[in-house]
Amino acid sequence: MEFQSTLKFVRYTALAIYGIIGVVGWHQYDELSQKINSNKLVIDNISSDMTINYVKAMVWYHSRGKLQELRSILLNDDLKQRSRIEVRIKNMLMHRTSAYIREFNTLGAPVKNLGDWYRHNFNFDDFLKDIYEIIFDEKLNVDEKIRNVTNVMEEYQNITSSKLIEVLTKTQGDNHG
Repeated sequence: MEFQSTLKFVRYTALAIYGIIGVVGWHQYDELSQKINSNKLVIDNISSDMTINYVKAMVWYHSRGKLQELRSILLNDDLKQRSRIEVRIKNMLMHRTSAYIREFNTLGAPVKNLGDWYRHNFNFDDFLKDIYEIIFDEKLNVDEKIRNVTNVMEEYQNITSSKLIEVLTKTQGDNHG
């Protein structure tokens, strides 16, 4: 009989320990889950420094695709059909730009609707005129045109990035002052 009561005691003790471990485990899981969920707000908001770095990186990345497509147009299309080529280049640039504009708008950046801000502050019309001037310059070969277009892209992107830095600096000043 004593053996059975000892066995019962061991079973109940094991069951109690198992139950306590289970309750503690679920409690820790709940705490961890709440901590992760509360950190999502912090993760979704990016700092001014991260905003400018992210914008520069994404614009640069998409510019490589624009330049590849432009090279293809230069090598395969008849540049004598100027109005057709202008429309093709403009549509390509607008389409490829819209990809990161939409993405910028989803960011929790210090500038609300960052994509719309970028599109508004990038002087697309003058940029396009400068690009067309290079593309239709008959004295330049394809490599020279791509190199010159790359320089113009970087110039306009740097101007827009400088404007963004100004806005972010003012935003930081407003938040800290």
